[in-house]
Amino acid sequence: MTIYPPWQVHSAEGYDEAMQLAAAEVFRNLQNNVDYRRAILTDPRDLHASLFRDFAPDSHPEYAGTYRGTVATSLEKREISAPMLFKPGGHFAFEAPEGLPDKVDFLLRQITQEIQEAHHAPTYTQLLMLTHLFCWWGKLHPFLDGNGHIQRILFAAAAVELGIPLLPRFAIHPRSYDRLLALPLEMFTRAAENQREQFIAMVAEYLSTWLAGPFDRPGSGIPDE
Repeated sequence: MTIYPPWQVHSAEGYDEAMQLAAAEVFRNLQNNVDYRRAILTDPRDLHASLFRDFAPDSHPEYAGTYRGTVATSLEKREISAPMLFKPGGHFAFEAPEGLPDKVDFLLRQITQEIQEAHHAPTYTQLLMLTHLFCWWGKLHPFLDGNGHIQRILFAAAAVELGIPLLPRFAIHPRSYDRLLALPLEMFTRAAENQREQFIAMVAEYLSTWLAGPFDRPGSGIPDE
């Protein structure tokens, strides 16, 4: 059985400084360039490669810009997991690699369609669409590392497409949240299909604190009832 090298991008020398600069440039571009923004929402692999190729192992440059499950690559059968927050010492698995690239493509096509339909939707409907993207990207975890940065970039790109400004507390790098958001994201990833909705609502309430405009008002992170 072939053993491939692990990849923890944050441990690379010079990573934090380089990523702060790169993330700031990405954020400027996605706000000002519609073609750039929509290209990311269609397929973020080139973006992932541009952000992380300098930190990939020399022996495996494909780690940057390649989805797990991609046939005929070192990531074809690559499974990944993360430590459980609810059960210290335990781990939970992200989506299996088999068929994963197709699942990612389906998600992004779905989101592109939902963005077109959500321009004049109620604010909470827009928030749920953004949350759906955020949660499912986290559950799929298609890249070997760097998924959180791409997750936040996709969220920002989709919000800007809807004309929703982001508050200064939002950041692509460094990660601007800890357990309060990480816990419901973990539970969404681990939950059975009929149990996910409650965690979608929890994540949505947190994500609303990153959004300005109609969301920067009391009660805007919860549904109108």
